Amino acid sequence: MLDPADQGKAVRCFKYVPDPAAISQNNGNDEPVIRYAEVLLNRSDALNEINALNQESVDLLNQIRTRAGVAEYKLSDFHSKDAFRDSILNERGWEFVAEGKRRMDLIRQGQLISRAQARGGASDAKDYMTRYPIPQDEIDANPNMEQNQRYR
Repeated sequence: MLDPADQGKAVRCFKYVPDPAAISQNNGNDEPVIRYAEVLLNRSDALNEINALNQESVDLLNQIRTRAGVAEYKLSDFHSKDAFRDSILNERGWEFVAEGKRRMDLIRQGQLISRAQARGGASDAKDYMTRYPIPQDEIDANPNMEQNQRYR
């Protein structure tokens, strides 16, 4: 069991400290389903996609950066819609560390495999690996289900 006094000493990241009195899935501490930072980043991303690079998107991103105590961006820091999209993706990586969002963010932006390969440790990563294999029990239970390609 994790001792709350040891917070920050563990090798594993605990963004939300587990409830030491938890019994099964019944915990005395709540974890957020969605945070205001995600609302701001989602809106910034959507406005960038709809209106291209714009001041409102940068202002929304800067609300998060100001709270985090890091330098704000200016509209002139970005040369394109794509450059701003990459900044939002990076910001999501920093803001939501250990919250289980990164993999889906990278898949949504089409960067999961390329970033894995760029790190060098996953040079065998392939495009089809953005999906997991379907468990055999699920395939056996549903005769209409087929295994994801390349896992057959």
